[in-house]
Amino acid sequence: MEEHLLLAERDGVFEVTLNRPEKYNAISDGMLEGLRRAIDTFTARRELRVMLLRAVGKYFTAGVEINPEISPDVGASTLDGRTWYRKKFHSLFDEFEAVEKPIVAAHQGPCLGGGLELSLSCDFRLAAKSARYGLPEIDIGALPGSGGVSRLTRIAGPHWTRWLVMAGEQVTSDQALNMGVVHAVYDDEEFESRVQAFCAKLARQPYEVLGLAKLSIELATDLDRAQARNVERIANSVLFTGEEHKRLVAEFLERQAAKRRARKDST
Repeated sequence: MEEHLLLAERDGVFEVTLNRPEKYNAISDGMLEGLRRAIDTFTARRELRVMLLRAVGKYFTAGVEINPEISPDVGASTLDGRTWYRKKFHSLFDEFEAVEKPIVAAHQGPCLGGGLELSLSCDFRLAAKSARYGLPEIDIGALPGSGGVSRLTRIAGPHWTRWLVMAGEQVTSDQALNMGVVHAVYDDEEFESRVQAFCAKLARQPYEVLGLAKLSIELATDLDRAQARNVERIANSVLFTGEEHKRLVAEFLERQAAKRRARKDST
């Protein structure tokens, strides 16, 4: 439903807000479709530099809504279940991970289940002090099947993935920071301003560099050191020929020259 997903634009930042607080922002089928349209918009429009995924209310999200009506084929056969996951969640979360622009998830409250899996596909995760994290799927006899095992293991390692997936434990924002699940934790009172400042800074970063940085980091994760350095060389060979790089170098050199002139004039 459109009213459960609010969209706004501010100085190159595309804000996508989960707006279903009466249901703890449980992600409905309609919200998933809205997120799919949002990532398509973000991908297509060059002037949108950063996507901020956020929420209103006490929860970031309690996870994907458990509703047999939106998953009628799951359980009919193992193949049906696997196909449902791929079409409903994997393709969407993969788009979040693949778009060559930064996506920031901002957790003002608990981030659970499918909401954590969605957030793990984002580039940056910022937490308010009161946020907490968990993957409660084991309570209904299932695994988090949309990155809760694969992405979390990649980010936090098998040690902590066992803690959340097998033991079903929840962790605080500070524990999530220690695990590498979030990048920063801010006091609740300053959370909004710190998130906005971070996104504004990202939006000012060189456009082409951010895209190639995201792609290079992803590739380097799975390559040996020699091949990863080849990725760096290829990326920079592309950037060095671009107008953005030439302009920024010229501006840097001019600033350096201005400093030298100022020092000379002061002597």
